[in-house]
Amino acid sequence: MIKNVVFDMGNVLIRYAPADFIQTFTSNTDHQQLLLNEIFFADEWLLYDRGTITKEEIINNASQRLPETLQAPVTEVMDTWYKMMTPISEMEDVLNRLKKNGYNLYLFSNVSQDFHQFKQIIPGIQYFDGLFLSSDWKCIKPETEIYQKFFTHFELNPSECFFVDDLPQNIEGAATHGMDGHVFDGDIAALKLHFEKSGITI
Repeated sequence: MIKNVVFDMGNVLIRYAPADFIQTFTSNTDHQQLLLNEIFFADEWLLYDRGTITKEEIINNASQRLPETLQAPVTEVMDTWYKMMTPISEMEDVLNRLKKNGYNLYLFSNVSQDFHQFKQIIPGIQYFDGLFLSSDWKCIKPETEIYQKFFTHFELNPSECFFVDDLPQNIEGAATHGMDGHVFDGDIAALKLHFEKSGITI
């Protein structure tokens, strides 16, 4: 029986679209791609989510790789990257219904410590029984270690958990540890249907 419903954050509870954000810095599409490649798509971003690199290190490294004309925006990008994220407001009703029906709710996200600057926009954050941030634990999904630490920290039985994430590899990683899940693509009706098929009352 499912007792715990676990949610990823980006593109599950809030919209995360760095490509749209970068457009506010330059209309040149080549420059947009360079900024994306050297900041959000670079290896350092994963290290940032892992909590093993600082914002200053990302700024320095990205600036060294970028042409001089694009170095100036890097600091502002890193200081404001989360400010255009918006809540997926329909998810608050989902969380509210689950909570009223007696389920424990957990947030399980690959995210840097910048989380604390924007957590107030997360819909239904007041319903969560626990928050598990990758940067607190120095590991990221879909690594085996992070799932093990998640279950141990909250003393959860994986078979009693259901995971909602937007990335198939993260759901697959969860499945290898016995936690069923749903790959969320923005279709809330499909999510609710999967809940019902899994015996989750909503």
